[in-house]
Amino acid sequence: MRILGISAYYHDSAAALIVNGEVVAAAQEERFTRKKHDAGFPAHAVRYCLDSQRLSLAEIDAVVYYEKPLLTFERLLETYLGAAPRGGRSFVAAMQVWLKEKLFLKTELKKQLSALAEPDSRQPQLLFSEHHLSHAGQLFTPARLRKQPSFAWTVSVNGRPLRLGWVMEQG
Repeated sequence: MRILGISAYYHDSAAALIVNGEVVAAAQEERFTRKKHDAGFPAHAVRYCLDSQRLSLAEIDAVVYYEKPLLTFERLLETYLGAAPRGGRSFVAAMQVWLKEKLFLKTELKKQLSALAEPDSRQPQLLFSEHHLSHAGQLFTPARLRKQPSFAWTVSVNGRPLRLGWVMEQG
């Protein structure tokens, strides 16, 4: 199985390629653009990952984005509503970005991926992961190298009630 992971549109956009459970390539977009904390779509990083393994986008089984935008939007709404009427200006600014761009992220990602694909080629399935699982998942690569069991625990109190999560893998 070949999975392309993408982080973008927040800060430090990047791509990573996983083949049969092993990370085989990864890069941050700023390494190519020389733009510190580049938040744009990581086209150069994606191309680097694919080229390093001599793959085309059509040969990728799935593209996974690092978060579920609608869950993030829900959290923002809960945070702002919980603090209302404070934060009104910040709320208006954030909603303008969300209503113009981030709520339609699936469409934007498909457009950007199509630009990297061969004409009329198969597009990989586009999936979205929970943000905290993305953080937890990165812990397993070093553990696999040491062939040790792993456990990751995530805690989030970012503007909402305490949220706990865990992931475990045998070595």
